[in-house]
Formats: sequence, structure tokens, C-alpha cells
Amino acid sequence: MMAAHPFVRAGSAWALLTVVLVTTSVACTASGTSDDDGDSASSCAYRVEYENRTYTGAEAKGFAPGDKLGTATLPACDDTPDDDNDGQATPTSTTAYAIKGVDPGIAIALKESSDDVIFINLDSDTELPEIKKLIQGP
Repeated sequence: MMAAHPFVRAGSAWALLTVVLVTTSVACTASGTSDDDGDSASSCAYRVEYENRTYTGAEAKGFAPGDKLGTATLPACDDTPDDDNDGQATPTSTTAYAIKGVDPGIAIALKESSDDVIFINLDSDTELPEIKKLIQGP
């Protein structure tokens, strides 16, 4: 029986490490999003600030917008700082609306968002019955 030389075993370990690093690098590079034209798409979180609370967007079904609440702010987003395109460099104002049957401290809707998106307060519990119903549908 012939023993493997220590450098051969070390070389195999380095080769394996190189494969892992290259694979990881490719996976990270490929993880960016793009649209149908191959252009990079924004990766900023869909968030809004209203009444000193931060809300994040979530798909919802069957909700009815309620009364106009006031002005909400979409925070500035520059997810690719070196692309010579600053994206949304300043915060943008929008109109927040209540959702019928839901406390605005828990979730709101926006005038400019699609009909199936609500914004849930990050400090609230998404397991609350009224939120579960909106996310899962009737």
C-alpha cells in the first residue's frame, strides 16, 4: 500500500477550496436581478414611512382601501452606487390610505401601489388574524 504524499493531499484540498470559492463567486454575481431587457433591476426593499413607523410591502388579497390618512414617504434608494445612475436619490412623498377593518398602525395601502399590495408595519405581528386574512386571502 502506497501512502499519499502530504503535498498531494494538500493540493487536493486547495483544489476543492478553489472550486468552492469560484462557485460561490459565480452564485453571488448571478444573484442580481434584471428585467426582460437585461438591465439591472432595483433590489431596494419596498418600504414606506408613515407616522414615524416603517412599513414593508406584502402581497394581499381582497382588501378594501379606506379613508385617506395623509402623506407617507418612500425612502431614498441607491442600490448600485457606482452605476452613474443614482436611482431614487431623494425620498418621495405619496398618499397613505387606511385599509378597512385594519388599524393603520398595523398596515396601510398607498395610492401609487398596485391593487394587491399592502404595507405592514415592521413592528407589528404578521400573524395577527386581520393580516393573515389579507395575505392569505378570503
